Amino acid sequence: MTKVSELREIAMDKGGFIVARDAADVGMDPRELPQMAYKGRLVHELHGIYRFPDLPTDDTTELRLALIWAGPEAALDSETVLAFLELCDVNPRAVHVVVPPGVRVRKQGKPIFQLRKGRVTIDYYQGLPITSVSQAIKRAAESGMRLDLARQAVDTAARRELLTTSAAGQLMADLNEKGRR
Repeated sequence: MTKVSELREIAMDKGGFIVARDAADVGMDPRELPQMAYKGRLVHELHGIYRFPDLPTDDTTELRLALIWAGPEAALDSETVLAFLELCDVNPRAVHVVVPPGVRVRKQGKPIFQLRKGRVTIDYYQGLPITSVSQAIKRAAESGMRLDLARQAVDTAARRELLTTSAAGQLMADLNEKGRR
């Protein structure tokens, strides 16, 4: 198997994306990635992030790119999680990503990537790290999402058993209190 084939295998598990570390892991000089992009074998997406153009994309491609951009400790957050899980009728203007405090993201991202710092509980959905449903709802409401959408998310999550009855009740009480302020 050639190094490019090995790199392609890695990319298939990451939505078609690769970074310099992936090239190094297969014994390839990471400086070959820009050359491969110049020749059309890769697409240069963001600083240090490349994609095999012939690998299929799907609804998670932009989400995967945001997570790779933000780093290995990143998770999808807030309204992005609610839309991804189809918990309410929210249509986020940005891909919300959270990283732990102290993590530095130095690379320039796309204007639609919104980075926040915070300590969150991480769950996984379709192989992607996301903040827990209850935290995603709280964080979305705190950042200005309409309360009727937050309530819709709680109802849907409870119905789909993504929240316990007590957690859903507590979230609703918190949202009602927020609505009174």
